[in-house]
Amino acid sequence: MDAVCLVACTSEKALYPNTAENLYKSPLFIGARRFAETRCKSWFILSAKYGLLAPSEMVAPYDESLHQMNDSERLEWSRRVHERLSTMIDPSASIVFLAGDKYRSHLQKYFEHEGRKTSAPMSELGIGRQVSWLQKLIKEEPRLSDIDRFYRLIKRIANVDTEGLCKLGERNSRTVPQRGIYFFMQPSEARMTSPFENRIVRIGTHSVSSGSKATLWNRLRTHRGGENGTGNHRGSIFRLHVGDSLIRKSGSEETYPTWGVGQSASADIRSSEKEMELEVSKIISAMPVLWLEVGDEASPDSDRAYLERNLIALLSGPSGPLDLPSADWLGRWSSREAIGFSGLWNVNHVYEEYDPGALDILEKYVESLEGLSKPVRKSLAPKGWRSRILKSGMPRQQLKLV
Repeated sequence: MDAVCLVACTSEKALYPNTAENLYKSPLFIGARRFAETRCKSWFILSAKYGLLAPSEMVAPYDESLHQMNDSERLEWSRRVHERLSTMIDPSASIVFLAGDKYRSHLQKYFEHEGRKTSAPMSELGIGRQVSWLQKLIKEEPRLSDIDRFYRLIKRIANVDTEGLCKLGERNSRTVPQRGIYFFMQPSEARMTSPFENRIVRIGTHSVSSGSKATLWNRLRTHRGGENGTGNHRGSIFRLHVGDSLIRKSGSEETYPTWGVGQSASADIRSSEKEMELEVSKIISAMPVLWLEVGDEASPDSDRAYLERNLIALLSGPSGPLDLPSADWLGRWSSREAIGFSGLWNVNHVYEEYDPGALDILEKYVESLEGLSKPVRKSLAPKGWRSRILKSGMPRQQLKLV
């Protein structure tokens, strides 16, 4: 990430003078330092006593905190830090804060006033959860590396797309392949580990039943709803989940008691659900979407099924996501535990382990899209992959409607 990270000092320090990067001894600082060193181009320390510190600067221990200052003193401290940092970094550099509000609030405004992008990815977490999240990143560094690779491949797909990263409501069937896999984002959702990058919130596919004639556009159109905004959540599990979350967030359970009930519904029931269907269509239509052609035969063992399963598991998995959803993400109101757990509008595969080899196969399809290799003519997934998973007992209860 081409950004500058600012890490707040902590009260737990070494007893003797040391370099700034080694002076602070708390688990929070140690985790934040690791994030700054591995996720950002450069980093500095915000010190209540010394202002801005380069990691290699020698400093003596002290017992001062911005929490002991009044607001005017913190404003002056922020002005001095901003003034010094501005002379040390590129004028276009973005700023990532791993710092509490007292250290961040005035300083963040200075940077935003001059047009810089800023982010505070841990601002919605308490201290305990910040430490846990930072330690989890260290523990799962190989998986985070794979997630980064996945997002680089997503960028390559977007670079080839002649329409750019468009909302689903702005798409049509003209450029959509017959078969493929799709990726939804939400404008308000960013990756915590790369906070100036959109977070994927749903991965899906189609034609994973033998002999299926379903097309990728038919699946996306069902999720989006009709041109007039109407839709049918009984034909789209995505719509069902979004509507369920809207209903629970607004406390409208009594207004929509039939939502998600049955595989079909009478005209009267459909009419009573119309307003919610319209709201769901607005939300899904506003989501940017990308797709990738994966055209092997319809089958539960297809590359589409293999990629969908493993890419969902990569982003979620047994330990949960590394890029947590925001506090306001609609899926937090879902009645499906798997959605709240994963931060994805997916239920299937979110608790499973992923196969890192899926990224190699995904890249082969991306290279084909870019014209760097020949079109993929046959399935690339490991033979018998699904049978091995079924024998292992890994899959949990799955929803049939996708």
